[in-house]
Amino acid sequence: MLETTRIYIADISILKDASVFESFLKKIPEYRQKKTRSFKFDKGKMQSLGVGLLLQLACKEAGLDGADEHIAYGENGKPFLEDFPDVQFNLSHSGERVMAVISPFEVGCDVEIIKGDRGRLAERFFKPEESAWIKSFESLPAQSEAFYRLWTLKECYMKVTGRGMSLMPDMFALSVDENENISLYHDEKRPEYTFREIDLHDGYRYAYCIKNNSENAPQEVRCIDLKNLL
Repeated sequence: MLETTRIYIADISILKDASVFESFLKKIPEYRQKKTRSFKFDKGKMQSLGVGLLLQLACKEAGLDGADEHIAYGENGKPFLEDFPDVQFNLSHSGERVMAVISPFEVGCDVEIIKGDRGRLAERFFKPEESAWIKSFESLPAQSEAFYRLWTLKECYMKVTGRGMSLMPDMFALSVDENENISLYHDEKRPEYTFREIDLHDGYRYAYCIKNNSENAPQEVRCIDLKNLL
């Protein structure tokens, strides 16, 4: 049984090579192949293929080889492994990065490329205290990174609940204290949700959230070189 939350991250720039793309495409399940080909632009195709490859690898390394071939969807569209309902997973992509998390707990993950000043978005979609926290940083680059920290964390929570965008980001609040501890307030404090961030210093922010109030729940982070999967 899966006991460790495993996080997989990969740079998908290698998929710009058409021959490499086609080689990898043959490796993933048919439903993922169809989904990948359905995207109009190369960026979407690469991201879809990338998360498919990471999910396939995550299932294999968890002793669930082939589990990714049978995906079902919950009421609000959250995917799960049809043959292993006690194993949870989530996928995310942004720019040239893809992310997959597989866990024994309900899980949501997010990766976002840091694009610059997003102060107006924060004022529109975040709680006033969250916007104030972002503005407490002196430089614009630091404020931008703070915005994306909150954005990825919020996305993770929205996804772990299975509600997605039906749970608007201004309907709950997150706080980061001086010790980098993250707390969630949704009507009241919700300690059963644990947030973790991954900073690879690569211009992206990565985070995931599990519904498990143990901060000591084991995790394993792997950065995957897709060349090794050929």
